[in-house]
Amino acid sequence: MASTCLITGASSGIGRALALHYAANGWTVYAVARSKDKLAELAKTANIRPLVLDLTDHIAMSGVAQQLINAGVVLDLVLLNAGTCEYVDANNLDLAAFERTFAINFHAVVAATKYFMPLLRASLTPQLAIVSSMAHFFPFTQSQAYGASKAAVSYFADSLRVDIADSGISVCLIEPGFVDTPLTQKNTFAMPFLVTPEQAAIRIFNGLIAGKNRIRFPRRLSVSLKLLALLPYNLRISVAKRLKQQ
Repeated sequence: MASTCLITGASSGIGRALALHYAANGWTVYAVARSKDKLAELAKTANIRPLVLDLTDHIAMSGVAQQLINAGVVLDLVLLNAGTCEYVDANNLDLAAFERTFAINFHAVVAATKYFMPLLRASLTPQLAIVSSMAHFFPFTQSQAYGASKAAVSYFADSLRVDIADSGISVCLIEPGFVDTPLTQKNTFAMPFLVTPEQAAIRIFNGLIAGKNRIRFPRRLSVSLKLLALLPYNLRISVAKRLKQQ
């Protein structure tokens, strides 16, 4: 039987690469994003069905989910990928930046889980995949909003997995490192082990097909951050301060 998935943040970066990769592998893809024009371009690819939606509008999201339910759509995979990044000045914290970042990186993930998860229940192999980041592994400079939002979404995914273990829905937490997307292209610092969106999509696709509960890549960055996490706390903070000055 053909499989069906829903992917958020599908208009660019990892989400677009994922939509194209799943479509190329015969999946029906419901591609979710705010940009009508970018989705229209993406929908020229066979098997991709565009859904224009602002994920911070939870009422609209509920309506879209209900439309899919009414249409008898069964999803085998819900892949919550949409996200944003804003750096902040610790000496003058921009509260609005925190609100914007958490609105899409965390609150939209929770809302999408609530409204789209029912579409998985009729699938024989239901999967919920949530994209977080390795950013929360280490206290990077100016990342108070972004890192905190990703720490929240990682905890949410891990806790959710425990509580819905009996539902048959598997939960996969995806924590990539640096991926060459419109968001990271704004960065002015070095991004070690940078991968392309297409490389990220392949790793995510293969990991989900293999039924993994957690996908981290690239391995070299993951190992490096794990080693830093093993340092005594004060030494770890000293390393973070030195990295800030570079």
